[in-house]
Amino acid sequence: MITNIITRVYMIHKPSKLLYALGVLVLTVGLGAFTCAKQPSINTAYIGTWSTQNANIKVRTKTGVMSYQFTPLIIPISLNITAQGQASCKLGDADLIQLNLLRNKGNSDKTGIIYTIPCGQIGKLNHVDPETKKEIELWIKPLTKANKLHIEIRQMGTLDAFPMGEVVLEKTK
Repeated sequence: MITNIITRVYMIHKPSKLLYALGVLVLTVGLGAFTCAKQPSINTAYIGTWSTQNANIKVRTKTGVMSYQFTPLIIPISLNITAQGQASCKLGDADLIQLNLLRNKGNSDKTGIIYTIPCGQIGKLNHVDPETKKEIELWIKPLTKANKLHIEIRQMGTLDAFPMGEVVLEKTK
């Protein structure tokens, strides 16, 4: 239909073929900008509140060019996922709200990750945590049991995503 309109305009005004092609390109890109990328619906099995009181993780601190120190922490974690694809999370002392639950772009059967939650820059997770500023992501694995959610906590910000730990959360609501 749209190409018919462009063709009619072309026939009336007789612009050059280059101008015609440019018009089609601009119209295609313009219409593409107005189409909304629909957030895939959240699998209902993931919706709810998940938690654990004793998550064992490690914080990585750079101490030199290629050297790191790893500090073990035990923190409580709670995660609430809504049907709208929003999440709120408490990682130790850090409260995170209005986070976006994102569908993993890869094949979850191959990657082992179905959703990711970018948490952004956060501060200390508890009084033992040596890092005052770090970027965190939660990587959610496909469910294998209805009431157990396996997540990986990743410390981002460098070329590699450091796995801080894998945690099993239980569904509480």
